[in-house]
Amino acid sequence: MALLSRSPGGWSRPPVRSGRGVRAGFLASVLLLFPLTQARAEGNALELAVKANYLYKFTPFVEWPPRSFSTPASPFVICVIGEDPFGRVLDEAVQGQQVGQHPVVIRRAPVAAPGMGCHVVFAGRSETQSTADMLRVVSTQPVLTVTDQSRGVAGGMIQFVLRDGRVRFEIDAAAAEASGVTISSKLLGLALSVRKAMR
Repeated sequence: MALLSRSPGGWSRPPVRSGRGVRAGFLASVLLLFPLTQARAEGNALELAVKANYLYKFTPFVEWPPRSFSTPASPFVICVIGEDPFGRVLDEAVQGQQVGQHPVVIRRAPVAAPGMGCHVVFAGRSETQSTADMLRVVSTQPVLTVTDQSRGVAGGMIQFVLRDGRVRFEIDAAAAEASGVTISSKLLGLALSVRKAMR
């Protein structure tokens, strides 16, 4: 997977290729984030802050197809479905941020439904909709799904886990590929485990 290339007029437009459409300095800063956020999470507040930042920091390593955005400047939407463990921490993490030319916005909903326009879905606990149903709703759309095993929710393309008190993650690259989302080898290399598509 190639990174953003220069053209005679400057940087090429990155409407859907956040992983390949970031400046080298930003990519380097994101790479530096991973070992820092894997420091021991001393208390629930820090753990949630780490996970909230990951939801946005994953995006430079993920590619969405062109049909994911109606216009070059339409919002990049992170949806929190069901219980929201983050609150203001997530809003503060993405404030003023962009994925390519797309401003990042947060949407919260009690249940997943078709047509929500999400690019990333964090599936939280819910008494009204099972995790399997949440993920099934978006399974035919190019949506990166994230779950948190430590909160009793599993099955996302990226799954947070705690190892030795540290926030880590596992990746189901096969599920991502099936939905039209591509996860870069850089991110795959940082995962505890990777489930790849059968060839």
